Amino acid sequence: MDYSCGFVHESIADIVEEQLVEQLLSEPLWGYEFFHLAGMPEIRMKNRQRVPLNTALGGIFKGDVDVLLCDPDRPDQAVAYQVKRIKCGISQLRRGAPSKLREYNKLAQQANLLAQMGFWQVYAYAVVVVDTREQNSGKLTYAGLSSKLKGLVDSAISPDVLNERVGLALLDFTQPMDHKPFTVGTHGFTLRRLSIPAPQNQDLTKWVAEVFSRPQQA
Repeated sequence: MDYSCGFVHESIADIVEEQLVEQLLSEPLWGYEFFHLAGMPEIRMKNRQRVPLNTALGGIFKGDVDVLLCDPDRPDQAVAYQVKRIKCGISQLRRGAPSKLREYNKLAQQANLLAQMGFWQVYAYAVVVVDTREQNSGKLTYAGLSSKLKGLVDSAISPDVLNERVGLALLDFTQPMDHKPFTVGTHGFTLRRLSIPAPQNQDLTKWVAEVFSRPQQA
């Protein structure tokens, strides 16, 4: 972590991807606002995180689902999310270049794989975490990325490389002053494209039911 500027609190950009996802889902408002989208059941949606795919459909698929969401009584309507964190921390802003931006193509490949498997809905989420504390020099301000950097991120997060069924959303969280991440700052959610639902096959639905029948790991 970069505390070279004498900051008291950790940088939002240093929170690892898994913990970032856990944070978003653990907040009741954010968990609903960011993950329960049009066409999904309004109640009883549960989630599982980091679900390995090697036990699904004969074990021919590798990797995992970052977030799997469904009503346990409707395993045939599972929503699979792949999430990629894009860092705009102190060092990245000094260089004028976000890190992990090139990995958006990897996110697209992972989300396309989930669409190939046949989940009811599939989403790719790019989460931009921004630490502008040094840039803002202790001022009482909520200023975030410059227009140039915003444009760079926006142009890189494109639906063009996604399967036509895959939905796309851009989330952003800014830490503009030296407060604990996710307390004082700004956040946004931009839905670029809704997922197109498709009927799930019985084998995948059976696997989803098994995933949600097991106790959730702490």
